[in-house]
Amino acid sequence: MRKARILTFVVLFSHAVSAYPQDDCGYVTKQDYPTAATVEDLDLFGRSISGNDAALFLKLRQEGRARMSVAGVEVCIVEKKDADKIRIRPKGGTSEMWTLAEAVQKKRAE
Repeated sequence: MRKARILTFVVLFSHAVSAYPQDDCGYVTKQDYPTAATVEDLDLFGRSISGNDAALFLKLRQEGRARMSVAGVEVCIVEKKDADKIRIRPKGGTSEMWTLAEAVQKKRAE
């Protein structure tokens, strides 16, 4: 009876772990796309750019809540929200940022 419980636990635990999405690595960033600490800040930063709101743009940047992307950084996609927003993490790093899905591209095979 005890072995059956342990086996059931192991099977359920392994199923739960395999169902958990793993980071999707193998991407590089493109130049000058908005990135932000939260989805809300990404939306604000995007509005500041499209609405030509220099004060909001500078405020978000100065507070470290948003910035423009740098080309060529290897990243992993940690989470997808809607069709156009993703949360990324530099490969081997721990910090995460939100950006647009079009801000990354698959890394070319070497």
